[in-house]
Amino acid sequence: MSRPFTSQAADVLALILGLATSFTVRFVGDLPIAEVILIPVLPIMVVIHGRRGLRPILRPIAVLLGLWLFGQILTDIYRSMPAPKWMRGDAGIVFFAMDLLGLVILLSHNQRRKIIFFVGLAVGSILFTIFLPTVFALSYPWKFGYAYGTTTLVVLASCYFYSRRLYAIAALLIVGVAAVNLLENYRSPVLGLLVAIVLVFPVVPERLGRTRILPRAGTTMRVVVLAGMALGAGWLAGRLVTYVTSAGLIGEEAQAKNENQSKAGLLLGGRPEILVSARAVADSPILGHGSWAQEYKYVEMLYDMETEYEVDIDLEELERTSGGVIPSHSHLMGAWVSAGILGALFWGYILWISSKAVVRVATLLPALAPLYAVVVPGLIWMVMFSPFGQNARIQDALTLVVIFDLLEQPQSIAAANIWGKASGRFATTRWVRRGALREPTWSR
Repeated sequence: MSRPFTSQAADVLALILGLATSFTVRFVGDLPIAEVILIPVLPIMVVIHGRRGLRPILRPIAVLLGLWLFGQILTDIYRSMPAPKWMRGDAGIVFFAMDLLGLVILLSHNQRRKIIFFVGLAVGSILFTIFLPTVFALSYPWKFGYAYGTTTLVVLASCYFYSRRLYAIAALLIVGVAAVNLLENYRSPVLGLLVAIVLVFPVVPERLGRTRILPRAGTTMRVVVLAGMALGAGWLAGRLVTYVTSAGLIGEEAQAKNENQSKAGLLLGGRPEILVSARAVADSPILGHGSWAQEYKYVEMLYDMETEYEVDIDLEELERTSGGVIPSHSHLMGAWVSAGILGALFWGYILWISSKAVVRVATLLPALAPLYAVVVPGLIWMVMFSPFGQNARIQDALTLVVIFDLLEQPQSIAAANIWGKASGRFATTRWVRRGALREPTWSR
C-alpha cells in the first residue's frame, strides 16, 4: 500500500470517523455511522498494520472482552432472551472490540491524528445538534447538544497555549468553559474541568525558594497529594453548584432540581439508577439478567426513589420511555446487570488502568495534558455513571488508545510539542537538555 494511505489518507479517515460518530443509522439498534465506515475497512487496516493490534498492553483487554462476550452469551441462553435482544447485546460488545482495534491501528502513538479525531468528534457533535437535534437537545440545548463539542474545542485550544507554556491563558480557557457549564447547570463537566486544572496546572508550586512543596514526581506521596487535590476539586465543584443555586444564577427549574437532589447528595440524587442496578446485581450477581432485560419492578423501584427525592415524575411515562429495561446509567453496572460478573470484570480493569493513566498524565505533563486530564478521568466517570452504547463505544475506544499510549510511554520521557511539530518547529536539542520536555518550567 502506498505511503499516502498511511499518512494523509489516514488523517482524512480519522477526521471522517470523528465527524460521523454523532450521526446514527437504524440497524436492529442505533448504529453510529462511524462504525458503518470503520468496520468494512478494518480488515484492510489489519492486513497493512495488524501488528499494532498485537501490543502486549492489549492482551488482557482482549481476554476480558472475550470473557464479557462469553458471559453475555451464557446469560442470554440461561434467560432465554429473544433474538433481537441478544443480538443487540452481543453486537454492542463485538462492535466495541472492532472499534477499539481499528482506533488502535489508526491512532496509536500519533498525536496529530488524535487531535484530528477529537476535532472531528467536537465539530460533528455541534453539527448534529444544529441539523438533527434530539428531543433532549431541543429542551436542554447546551447539556444535550452543544456542551461536548464546545468544551472539547476549548480544551484543545487550551492545549495549544499549554504546549507553549502560556499556562495562564490555557487555564483561563478551561475556567471559562467550566463557568459556562456551571451556569447552564451541567455539573459533571464542571467537576472534570476543575480536576484537570489541579492535575496539570501549577495550582501548587513545586518549590518555594529552596523548600520543596510538592513531593517529587513518580513518588507515592506525589500520587497521594494529587489524589487529595482532585478530591478538593470535587468538593469545590459541589460548592460552586450550591452557590449558583442559592444565588439564583440559574433558572428556577434548575434550582428546584439541584435543591431536590441535594437532599440525597448531588451524586446519588442525580444518579439514583446506581442504587437500582445495585439491587439488580445483588439479585443475580454471577449470571446477569440478560441483554436489555425487562423487569418492571426495578423501574418501579427507581420511581419510588425519585419520588422520595421529590422529583416530579410519572410512573406510566417512566415505564413507557424505559420499556421496562432495568435502569443502570453506568458502563460497569449495565454490563454487570446484563452479562453478570464477567461483564463487571472488564470494566473493573478499565477503571484500574484509567486510574494509572491519570497519574501518568499528571506526572509526564505532555503537550496535550489539559485534554488528557479531561478525557481520562472522564472515562472513569463514564464507566461509573453513564450508559454504554451508540457513540459512547467509539469515544471510549478513543480514550483507551490515549490510555494505552500513556501507559506504554517511558516514565522519564514526556511528549514533544505536537503543535510545534505540526508546523515544522521541532523542539531543539538544547531545550530537551534543559529538561523542558521532562518537567515544566513552573517546577524550576
